[in-house]
Amino acid sequence: MEIRTASPEDLDAVTDIAAIVDPPVDDADLDVSYYRHLLEHGRVVVAEASDIVIGYAATIGVDRSRHLSDLFLHQDARGQHIGRRLLDAVWETDAALAPRQAFSSVHPAAMPLYIRAGMTPLWPLLYLNGSAAALPPSRLDVQEIGLALAADHETQWLGWRRHEQYGYWMQRPGARIFGVRDAAGIVAVGGTARNRSMHSIGRLVCVDASLLPDALVAAASWAGDDVMVAVPGVSPAASTLVDAGWRIVGHDIYCASEPDLFDPMRVLPHPGLL
Repeated sequence: MEIRTASPEDLDAVTDIAAIVDPPVDDADLDVSYYRHLLEHGRVVVAEASDIVIGYAATIGVDRSRHLSDLFLHQDARGQHIGRRLLDAVWETDAALAPRQAFSSVHPAAMPLYIRAGMTPLWPLLYLNGSAAALPPSRLDVQEIGLALAADHETQWLGWRRHEQYGYWMQRPGARIFGVRDAAGIVAVGGTARNRSMHSIGRLVCVDASLLPDALVAAASWAGDDVMVAVPGVSPAASTLVDAGWRIVGHDIYCASEPDLFDPMRVLPHPGLL
């Protein structure tokens, strides 16, 4: 069994594993552009046995850190410490030099792997689904904007350069990049997409934490009626949705090697790209 750096020719093998191990929900198509983006802008390593790819791991750079986008193994390859070998290979460097972040699944084998890699479980990421019509009114307005403008605002507010990621978000089916405004100007930016059954808010970043719940309400109402979004459980935005009757349909656990790499009060993340 060999662990090696993936090439663009591995795209089909990687997406085949993803489709088996982590299939899309609600009859959505597998987002092949996501895996292509990881191959082009991140680091992807694969585990190969007898010329067959049996697992892969991927990271993406976020400011000075590395975010673990994916770590998946074919079921027949589990229990052989291949996941640990993939994780060691995909980081490239020590956590002291490049801090680490990940969203761990609730699978019993996942969390110990990330703890051994130097990350601490910090808070839940809640996947919420509900009707925008059930939300309270917002005092903020939303309008579609260009991806460069959205990325520029995120750079200004967080110091992260995310232009390539906004380029990916804009390629998703039914994608729209938006800005949330108050009387003074843009106070939040993000992106939405649509599959066969619902809309999703794939990212939302606010200039100020106090505006996040209201910005989320405005964005959800603009996106469509049936909406899915990932919200940090420590964010007041989570209670805003739960109080409106939205359902928690799943959760992951945010893990990091340093506690302040990500601000859950200002950002609703994309689980794969943060």
